Amino acid sequence: MKKIITLSFALCIVFTSCYDDIVYLKKDAKLNFSSSTVTFDTIFTTVTSITKRLVVHNPYNADLLTDVYLKGGEQSYFSINVNGVSTRNLRDVKIPAKDSIFIFIKAILNPNQKNTPFLISDTIGFITNGNKQDVELLAYGQDANFIIADRKLGSIKYKIVAKEGETTTWTKDKPYVIYGYAVVDSVGKLIIEPGTQIYVHKKGGLWVYKGGCLNVNGTMDEPVVFQGDRLESFFQDDYEQWDRIWINEGSQDNIINYAIIKNAFIGIQAEILEKDMGNKLILTNSIIKKSYGMGFLAKNYTVHAYNNIISECKQYCVALLQGGNYRFIHNTIYNTYNMEIRNTPSLFFSNYYISDNVMYLSDFQCEFTNNIVWGNNNREFACDYDKSVDFNVSIQNCLLKSDTIYPDYFISPILNKNPQFENEDEEDFQLKSVSPCKGAGLTTPFVTVDRKGNSRNSPPSIGAYE
Repeated sequence: MKKIITLSFALCIVFTSCYDDIVYLKKDAKLNFSSSTVTFDTIFTTVTSITKRLVVHNPYNADLLTDVYLKGGEQSYFSINVNGVSTRNLRDVKIPAKDSIFIFIKAILNPNQKNTPFLISDTIGFITNGNKQDVELLAYGQDANFIIADRKLGSIKYKIVAKEGETTTWTKDKPYVIYGYAVVDSVGKLIIEPGTQIYVHKKGGLWVYKGGCLNVNGTMDEPVVFQGDRLESFFQDDYEQWDRIWINEGSQDNIINYAIIKNAFIGIQAEILEKDMGNKLILTNSIIKKSYGMGFLAKNYTVHAYNNIISECKQYCVALLQGGNYRFIHNTIYNTYNMEIRNTPSLFFSNYYISDNVMYLSDFQCEFTNNIVWGNNNREFACDYDKSVDFNVSIQNCLLKSDTIYPDYFISPILNKNPQFENEDEEDFQLKSVSPCKGAGLTTPFVTVDRKGNSRNSPPSIGAYE
């Protein structure tokens, strides 16, 4: 009796093992796919895309064996990884009964000298019991001028794009993609023409070193755009795709007109490294938005800013620190970033800056006229100063959201009244006819038209738009 039980148990094991190894061999075998087409949004040539996942499911009560291959072979712009195996052609891939495998797909584009967007395609082929099935792969991309860092200063990797005494011009013919920092060296000059698109890789930026000069010459119809180099829709709400535009002191004014600067850690940082050389930054008609840290940061610099929109930053939209000389007229500063995360005002002034427990301070002079400062924080404006140096501030004819009154600085303010934008959810900061900002400004000789080129009334409206 004991032998019979032992034999029965052994046979059970044998048959169970055989059952587990049963392979479905019929010619009607078909796989199920999580998608019939895997699409990658716009990516640049030689830049690997994000990884997409394809799920391949076996619907049968027995195992399947399938061949998986890229039809483009070695010439394909795609790569696949099948259950952890990087391959272009893999035979007899086992898919257990009623189970799935995962295929991970990347795209890398490298066609030659194409200046316009193009489409790259390939197909993942499957052969199961002689039955062929396909999943299409599509990627959109375009060629670009690549600026690849070839030097290193501390942790900063960089490439000089305008050498000493050299003037370099970037045009709109092809976009520029920056890896590391693109540097304008001392006595160098970078001119960026209307319509130029600039894409910056993670932790990279544009650095105008001391003595250098930057002219961004966008127009209303053809702005110059600075943004991250990952264009897949997944990255559009990433507030830290690249680092910053960093501007130091020089003998010539830096000019930025009609630029769009988005998704940086800091949109623009202007600061003196050693000593003032007499120049200033003139920032006009530009948009800075979705910055992880600050939209605009200045430390002991001279800045004239007119008709700009600075919005939706995780911390400050504008921070003017460590002294300096500032004239901000007809700007719109707006921030509704999540208040569970943001505990800072949109606008902050100070004549000092503390780093590594060392205080740096200098005289602070600011003329702040006809600006809107609005958001979801009860205090969207704040300031602090050290009495050992000057702190001279005039905030005149501005609409501000603030739970604190600064009688020494406020002149004819409009406090805590909704500015009545046309549609802030769509980033349309033009004013409705019922806006309290309409005709509430102070006429100035510096700004005679608004951001759209419309003549300013007398008295003008407050903010970037008339």
